[in-house]
Amino acid sequence: AHEGRLNRASIQLEGSRYHSLGSRIHLDLQALNIGESKQPYSLFPGQIVAVEGTNSSGRTMQASRLIEGAVPPSPPSSPALLESHQQQGGGKQQQQGEQHPLSIMAVAGPFTTNDNLDYDPFIDVLMTVLKNAPDVVILCGPFVDERQPLVSGETDDGMDGGGGGGGPTMTNDYGEEVTVSYEYLFAKNISELLEDLYEKEPELKTQFVLVPSLDDAFVDAVYPQPPFSDGVNDDDVVKVPKGSDAEGKFGDLGLQYVEKSAKDGSNRRVRCVSNPSTLQINDITIGVTSTDILFHISSEECNANLPPGTRLAHIAQHLIQQRSYYPLFPPAKGASLDLSKSKEWEMAVKPDILIVPSKLTSFARQVLDTTIVVNPGELTKNVTGGTYAVIDVHPRKRDDEIANQQGLQDRVRVDIKRI
Repeated sequence: AHEGRLNRASIQLEGSRYHSLGSRIHLDLQALNIGESKQPYSLFPGQIVAVEGTNSSGRTMQASRLIEGAVPPSPPSSPALLESHQQQGGGKQQQQGEQHPLSIMAVAGPFTTNDNLDYDPFIDVLMTVLKNAPDVVILCGPFVDERQPLVSGETDDGMDGGGGGGGPTMTNDYGEEVTVSYEYLFAKNISELLEDLYEKEPELKTQFVLVPSLDDAFVDAVYPQPPFSDGVNDDDVVKVPKGSDAEGKFGDLGLQYVEKSAKDGSNRRVRCVSNPSTLQINDITIGVTSTDILFHISSEECNANLPPGTRLAHIAQHLIQQRSYYPLFPPAKGASLDLSKSKEWEMAVKPDILIVPSKLTSFARQVLDTTIVVNPGELTKNVTGGTYAVIDVHPRKRDDEIANQQGLQDRVRVDIKRI
């Protein structure tokens, strides 16, 4: 739109620099809203589209057909890979040979409520992991939410929350309120709890995938984000003795202790990935971003003729059609994008599962025939518990031929559960 929020009367089509020097023309969509064959559409700023229509005046294009984007190719899977996972089963297997589905949990922060730093909801998640032993748990930040008053060190009246210089405070062994670093909060409430989990169940095979967030207090809030840098892959991080005054103040997230406590190094326990990321789990491709792109687009988007209850799924569908984890431009207010790294948020292949955590209503929907979009919601909502998602991908039936390419959408079950 030339100014203000996008609406049906203000939409402008901008040509490419190569073909039209970026010239703009008014786009009239009235024909798409008339007659029995109304075309559903959803548009937002920065969207790349193809329009078929008439431009007789040179000032307005009368659109007769609208194409919202082009879906990227699906990732190839070799017959040998499919056969391997067919024989092994989707995930865990019983001794009798019964196949179990590949179990994936998707959990998005904040991981503690607004009124404390106890991380009780996250502890409840880990108890569920201990009970059900999923194959993979995808944790999307924020892990230390800079928006939380206790993390920022400000109380409701705007004054420092203790500790002298502002910032998060905790009670030490002597009952004193001391200011701690954001890294220490992560090490104490995330890394230490993960380490305790594996100490309780040394044979646990669950792997955790950690995705940073723009709202994490201890990382740069610029999209795209690299993986946590001093976690499991950095042995040179400064080690601070436990109990010292400087404990946790030198960027140590403590994730290396989760790995080193394993009896053998054959099974990676924690994997730190970027935001966004495209993951490969067995023969399944999973796209994930912790940035609330659904909310950002929904605040700027205009639509018409969409079937009832499909708006959020249609917005998520845009990410695939635009081949981008953040297709909105200009970006939402407060979202910092490094445009020189724009290739890092491109979606090179069509994901089988797309995980897009959002403050909007949680859902799981099939879009574009084969992709399952999941919004697990947030684990906490202010002072109450929120939701998370459990995704079970069942193996192909034994009597099915590999050649029939049974779609993932026919084998997946998604449950949105409340913590």
